[in-house]
Amino acid sequence: MAKGNLNEFWRRKQMSGKQTSRSSSSPPPSQCFDNLGMELEENAFTSGSSHQATTDNTKRRGRRGSGGVEGGGGGKTGEETCSETSQYSDYLNYGEEDEMEIEGYARSRPKTTITWFFIIITLGLLRLIFHWWPRLMVYATHKRVPLAAAEKVLIIEQYQQKYKRYHAKNVFTVSSQLFRTNQIFLAAGLPQDQINETTKAWDQKLEQELLNIEFPQLAIPKGDGSIRETQAVRLFTCKKLRYLWDEQYGAFCKLPGFDCANTHQLHESSGLSIFQQCQRRLIYGNNEIKVEVKSIVKLLFLEVLNPFYVFQIFSVSLWLSDNYIYFSIAIIVMSVFGITSTIIQTRKNQQKLRTTVQSSDIVMVSRGGDVYEPIPTEYLVPGDVIVINNGPHGCTMHCDAALLSGNCIVNESMLTGESVPVTKIPLPNRPDIAYNVKEHARHTLFSGTTVMQTRYYGSERVLAVVLRCGFLTAKGSLVRSILYPPPVDYKFERDSYKFVAVLACIAGVGFINSIFTKLRHGETVRNIIVDSLDLITIVVPPALPAAMTVGRLYAQRRLQKKGIYCISPRAINVSGSIDCVCFDKTGTLTEEGLDLWGAVPSSCETRKLDDETSEDFATFQTPVREVSKLAPGPLFIGMAACHSLTLIDGTLIGDPLDLKMFEWTEWSLEEPGVADNEKFDKIAPTIVRPKQREVNDNLNIAGDTEVGISHGIIRQFPFSSSLQRMSVITRTLGASEFELYCKGSPEMITSLSRRETVPKNFNLVLEAYTQEGFRVIAIGYKKLGLNYAKAQRVVREEVETDLIFLGLIVLDNRLKPASSTEMATLKKAGIRTIMVTGDNMLTALSVARDCGMVEQNAKVIVINVEMDKKDKNRKPAISFSIVNKQIVSGSQSPVSMESGASCSTIEQNLINMEAALNRYHFAVSGSAFAAIKLHYPDLLSKVLVRGTVFARMSPDQKQQLVEHLQAIQYFVGMCGDGANDVGALKAAHAGISLSEAESSVASPFTSTESNIKCVPHIIREGRAALVTSFGIFKYMAVYSLTQFVSVIILYTIQSNLGDLQFLYIDLFLISIFALFFGHTEPYDGPLEKQPPSASLVSAAPIISILCHMASIVGIQSFAFAFVQYQSWFSPYVHKEDEYASYENYTLFSVSTFQYIIMAIVFSRGKPYRKSLLTNHRLLAALIILTSFTAYLVLSPCSWLVKNLELQLPPSYEFRFTLLVFALVNLITAIIIEHGVVNYFVAKKFGVDRTNGKKEHARIERELAAAGSEWPPLSDAFGVGDKLNPESGVTKGLHYGNNARIESDVEKYRRHSITLTIPVPKMDQCSRPRSHNSYVITPASEPGGGFHNNHHDQNDFKVAVDILNHNNGSLS
Repeated sequence: MAKGNLNEFWRRKQMSGKQTSRSSSSPPPSQCFDNLGMELEENAFTSGSSHQATTDNTKRRGRRGSGGVEGGGGGKTGEETCSETSQYSDYLNYGEEDEMEIEGYARSRPKTTITWFFIIITLGLLRLIFHWWPRLMVYATHKRVPLAAAEKVLIIEQYQQKYKRYHAKNVFTVSSQLFRTNQIFLAAGLPQDQINETTKAWDQKLEQELLNIEFPQLAIPKGDGSIRETQAVRLFTCKKLRYLWDEQYGAFCKLPGFDCANTHQLHESSGLSIFQQCQRRLIYGNNEIKVEVKSIVKLLFLEVLNPFYVFQIFSVSLWLSDNYIYFSIAIIVMSVFGITSTIIQTRKNQQKLRTTVQSSDIVMVSRGGDVYEPIPTEYLVPGDVIVINNGPHGCTMHCDAALLSGNCIVNESMLTGESVPVTKIPLPNRPDIAYNVKEHARHTLFSGTTVMQTRYYGSERVLAVVLRCGFLTAKGSLVRSILYPPPVDYKFERDSYKFVAVLACIAGVGFINSIFTKLRHGETVRNIIVDSLDLITIVVPPALPAAMTVGRLYAQRRLQKKGIYCISPRAINVSGSIDCVCFDKTGTLTEEGLDLWGAVPSSCETRKLDDETSEDFATFQTPVREVSKLAPGPLFIGMAACHSLTLIDGTLIGDPLDLKMFEWTEWSLEEPGVADNEKFDKIAPTIVRPKQREVNDNLNIAGDTEVGISHGIIRQFPFSSSLQRMSVITRTLGASEFELYCKGSPEMITSLSRRETVPKNFNLVLEAYTQEGFRVIAIGYKKLGLNYAKAQRVVREEVETDLIFLGLIVLDNRLKPASSTEMATLKKAGIRTIMVTGDNMLTALSVARDCGMVEQNAKVIVINVEMDKKDKNRKPAISFSIVNKQIVSGSQSPVSMESGASCSTIEQNLINMEAALNRYHFAVSGSAFAAIKLHYPDLLSKVLVRGTVFARMSPDQKQQLVEHLQAIQYFVGMCGDGANDVGALKAAHAGISLSEAESSVASPFTSTESNIKCVPHIIREGRAALVTSFGIFKYMAVYSLTQFVSVIILYTIQSNLGDLQFLYIDLFLISIFALFFGHTEPYDGPLEKQPPSASLVSAAPIISILCHMASIVGIQSFAFAFVQYQSWFSPYVHKEDEYASYENYTLFSVSTFQYIIMAIVFSRGKPYRKSLLTNHRLLAALIILTSFTAYLVLSPCSWLVKNLELQLPPSYEFRFTLLVFALVNLITAIIIEHGVVNYFVAKKFGVDRTNGKKEHARIERELAAAGSEWPPLSDAFGVGDKLNPESGVTKGLHYGNNARIESDVEKYRRHSITLTIPVPKMDQCSRPRSHNSYVITPASEPGGGFHNNHHDQNDFKVAVDILNHNNGSLS
């Protein structure tokens, strides 16, 4: 932030009253320290505080946002920062999206000694806990100190007031003594193996410069764009960005680029010497976007030290010590398989990301004057002046730079997703204008974009000054959003940890009970320890992670067969909860380009029109689908000449619409005598001519001038979204007159055209095409009585008037074939669909209508933002305007939302009055979204709930939209195909990329088929996987508790299950069921309207488990008691490692059937999965294992009896009774699961009620209750303008619920007033069909009275009658 803004910033900061203390919560694992890549001598680069550590803590301190190290803003001021608390903690990036809290620490030797003592005596267990929660290590070994003396900082990120992430970072001191060492290149961040011959030469030049400098110092950027030199600086790196300690303000601040200066300072840049460049490189590091690829050993340790795998290691070690070998080996094999697949996938993702984002090149830099030198792009620093070279295939920018001279044509699709080349022009040279990246985007070359062509005067170079490098650039920000995505709410996983914690508590109770029971029976210490610990491994199943993984792998494999690849299997589960999907437009819903359907000429195109007004109105002629059938005339010439195309390497480059229109004419474009790189401010015009160089004798302009072969484009007026048009001045070569051709939105072109040249049925014809989903533009034409000099100086407003309307150009806005059908599938399933695009508003609305995202009869309300041009700091005005169906059904260009083309409140009273007023969609532009976020946060949630189209959204805004939707408890999917979508794809619960480029690196899912068919497939698989995970988790929980109950009961008689009995249950029953459980495919019928529950800690699963466990405990207890009442029963006599008894046989037999029964009842089918009968593997396993278990119970062979330690009862009646127990258990379980849980509990506590408690559902209910009272709709005349007949001028009507218009026509007769009113045609539906402009002039003046521009005066009377009928009410 610049110095001039400090006082205002401090005032706002004091008013904010932001607290410095925050509550703690368990974070995700913190990120490792980002190595600065500096291998330095100890005296030059030390950890901890230097002589700067002592500072006056009572002096006034400020804080910066992103503005600079000095003169910035971003924190508390004197009174606030002098407090004791603020000395120890502070805020980084205050007030920005990435605001973080920072606390200072220094190592405490006593605390460190004590901590390591406990780490040693706990055999590293305490250190393992510190690995899981690194901040605890900081608390245990460090003490809180002021930030000025901090050796380590703890940085706390908070997301949505819900999640916290912690980063522990070392503070280093970089000293100017580095210049005295021979390690300067390593200090600047360049590895030894990359120091090539160029580097060595650079090293020698640096040494020569250093000889002339007595005391070399470091260069620190200041907030005003200047540089401050110092001997040393303290810094740390967090999330790839560096933060420097500012002594003046006593705070850490983000290292800024060179974009804090004014535009004059940037133009004054003449380049840096090698020493100056090195000064800055020591602070900025290398200009590279480096992605770490972790070694396999490191990945292995990180994965193995996961809490679940640590518990598995403990369990397997315990089992092996008790000779329980076979199941231990099975668990080891499954764990190795899971760990290996995870490591391979993680490493592949890291390598793919590094390959995608890391690049290098050689660039020419200015050393002052006319001295230029080639250096690697890694050496660039902010302030360097570079030469933009146009290679044979263009050049890729490796930094963000402001263009100082020459022009560039740039492909910014990497950032914006739009493939239309952008022309960059030099930055204005004004000392009173501060550089702003948004305002000066058209003068800025962004990192990662491709310069396709450079243009300059003769031998002049195209120069640019480097503003940002490395991770500070636009591309760096994109990569950081991939590396450090916001935490995604995997509710199922969070609940699974809670559930495991509950099981652990149960295990703890059993552990204590087991100890006392065995002590009472006088067992050995070893048996007490082993058997008690074994209870923990029974209750908390170590195989749970493997079982959960297998289910996801089945879903992943099924997706892969459909051409959908998943790099994050755990995202499959969460995709089952998706209730909102955001779609990019271009390349996702629509094809990349357009098709030109044809032209609709006007009769004015072929007949002679004098300058005098004719009373005969023109008419539309028959539509022309083929160019050969288009009558010769100005319309044809306009299509060939009215564009902004250019040639690059012999290829036409420009707007896709212009390309399609020009290609349809089958003409050619030439730029004679001008090389691609010399087209700057050219005098030679662009020439368009027929490909066949023959003169068509019938080709006439306006019927009176023979056209030559070629037409020159003398001047272009570029397209402007606010003006809704572009135009060119042309001259037929050899002719003396100039012509102007203008194309744009039909409404705008007709408003600029002579009234008699516009066909009477214009609105009907336009509506007919737009309702069919076509995009329509119009072309107008006029002769200019200007000479060449005037044509070059004239302003467009002077010539873009009194046009002759030539006709319409109709383009097919090609939706992908799958878009409409898949959109309908999602909407039928109650899944909310949103479009978020960088394209313009009305194009997005047209596509939304065409694909069914917005219903054909639904109201669309555009949110407009009106900034105060005089005072930009003033809160902008927000208004709501209805857009009529005609506009959003395919009109090509943006129709002004503030103009009469948008529907007014009068139209609200006339259109569809019987429909409920609260059924509408919001359409929001990127600027409106930003303004609402900043100035109207209370309005944001309502906009999010009803917003359907978000247009002109930047990549950052796309990500912010996803995060805000998540904040109101939507489960958000994002589907896109461009690099500009990566932030949103990474932030979404389930990102789906339709491209294998940059976006695929960020998204969990990548589809090889570039349409949205993959979205329903992923949701189906996600829902099936989520239900499968629920079933497996419940099954594993009930299995472990069932086994726990069996063991606890047997412990009462000093018995237990035998090893092979455990093995049969664990390996043959549980493992096989868990392996085949997830093989059931998703239900192939219509998607259910409600997604399955994502919460394990909810009524349904808890009641299900409790009821089943009550049934299981009851039956096992009854069977245990029942066997003891048999006449042949003899009680168990304890023997070491011998467990054969009637009690053991009874509980083993009953429990094995219970495991099979639970596998059946937890295999849920419709509406999320197919029936159990379709899972042939699981069905076969159930049949075989049920039969084999019945065989074990009734009449096993002697070998099985011996090895399973079975003591068979002599009574076959008792054995069959155990089968009856199993049948009763099956019937009870089915009643519990399908009767009690899936019907009664689901009805009372089900998903509907859970979803109704979500924030977005609450907001939706509020909006529905508000009815027509909100939003307050503006009118066609402009917000805040009052119709005051006494003033003589009116622009609009006051907006508000009680606004009224006086219907006394006589008052309006006194003054000339222009009104835009939708007037209904008296047809059957009585709906307005067009907007007409009416002029009311004083009756006393010549021609006074009512006049309109299209129809007779009766229409105005109809409008006034309607107003009178509604008592003049406008809302």
